[in-house]
Amino acid sequence: NRQAIEQLAQHIPFERDTASKSEQIEMLRGLVIRHGRSMEPEMFGFEARNELVRLGLWDRIGPEQEA
Repeated sequence: NRQAIEQLAQHIPFERDTASKSEQIEMLRGLVIRHGRSMEPEMFGFEARNELVRLGLWDRIGPEQEA
């Protein structure tokens, strides 16, 4: 799951077709919402992290932080 999230996050910025890009973002959101809490943030590369931050999904990666 982490690898799928990483690959999608790296690919999305280069997608030219708007409809495909929207579908990929929704797929990425679904994966992050379902599996993000069980993943280690340190395992993500720079480009994937930047895209997840840009999409507002980075805070869903790793254990939930207590406020």
